[in-house]
Amino acid sequence: MKFSRTIIAIFLMPIIWLSNLFMRKNNNLEWRFIYGLFFTKIETKYKDPYIPDDLLIASYLLFLARYFHICDERQTDLVREYLLRAIKEKGDANELGGKLYEVIFQTLDETEKGAVASLFKGFSLPPTMYTEKEDPGHSFAKYSFLVFESHGRLNSTFHMSFGPDIVLLPLTIGVLYAYVVNKLRGYNKKEELDKLVIKLLEAHKSVDCRSQEGLHGLPVRIINEHNLNY
Repeated sequence: MKFSRTIIAIFLMPIIWLSNLFMRKNNNLEWRFIYGLFFTKIETKYKDPYIPDDLLIASYLLFLARYFHICDERQTDLVREYLLRAIKEKGDANELGGKLYEVIFQTLDETEKGAVASLFKGFSLPPTMYTEKEDPGHSFAKYSFLVFESHGRLNSTFHMSFGPDIVLLPLTIGVLYAYVVNKLRGYNKKEELDKLVIKLLEAHKSVDCRSQEGLHGLPVRIINEHNLNY
């Protein structure tokens, strides 16, 4: 029986791969992050000049879930607890990236701290602010994050081409949060964003953020429960 299943799997895998390759995907939003010395450039691909508030909120939740799925295990609890506190206290969104860097820097060993100091020599912090227009010139890293629908299901992919991810990933949470907050236009939409971020973070107490449920199931369920029209 096991042998027959193996033979069937061998023949079916190319078919499954091809079907996934040509499966229709409706791209909703793409963010590209280019990290320079002074700032992070965020390039946005969207069909219209203005991104709907609900799509911004949904996309940020998916990115946040992605971070906790892949982040260094030393960061998980510290970043979660700091984010919960910062969001509840309603601090300055533009300062969140720098504050998160300070939090995770203390978790690095001496070799890692030396490498970070060498990389950003002459600067007290990596780029904690964002721009949409200026060219950063030399870049330390490039990431891309794509939100799409496939057969009516919201999903995302994340690509890291190179870079000191242990520092830049948590920093990006703060930078992207500031970007989303500054883009929201609707009344009380920032309050809604904060409420759903808190809900996602608190749910990690009962859902493993490293699991597929933590990566996709949890954020999509929160998005659907709150009727975000992404």
